[in-house]
Amino acid sequence: MQSVIVPETEGRSFVCRGGGLGRAAAAGLVAAAALAVAGCSSLPDPSQVKLLPSASAFVPSTPGEFAKATVNSSRPVSPGDLVDAQGACPAAASSSEPGATERPLRGVGLDMTECEVVQTIGPAQSTEIGTNERGERSVVMTYASSERSGIYRFTGGRLTTIERGPEPAAPERPARRKPPAKRQQPA
Repeated sequence: MQSVIVPETEGRSFVCRGGGLGRAAAAGLVAAAALAVAGCSSLPDPSQVKLLPSASAFVPSTPGEFAKATVNSSRPVSPGDLVDAQGACPAAASSSEPGATERPLRGVGLDMTECEVVQTIGPAQSTEIGTNERGERSVVMTYASSERSGIYRFTGGRLTTIERGPEPAAPERPARRKPPAKRQQPA
């Protein structure tokens, strides 16, 4: 019977005994043992492992980051940024062609002005203008038939809340035809 003694690794020695154990198998065993010992020594410190992430990792620091829209909320809202009773912007009324509004391809984000939303989505189906309990301008624009349907609420000319509208109905699929019934063969 042949014995192979593997050199001591961190206070442990291995003895392999067996009839047909060759040098290549012994070397493989040594390599596996060395990897096992090395793998155990690189475990992280349990006190530094965080199983639950902090809430700040999920909440954006500014409201404009929700939609990644380029919103300059530090700029004051001017009368040109406000819609009229029909939901139209003064800049759109002065355009050369009626109905030819060029809409930028971007999302709608909080703190956008009334006209920025209208220029992005288009005119609303209904617009209600009033004042809130603090005497600030309050506008509610309702979009019912666009892909971004919902109720958009503005305070002081800036978008404050978006309530998602109903999902558009999915197109109906044609009904599947049933396979023809198998005919019974006469016996």
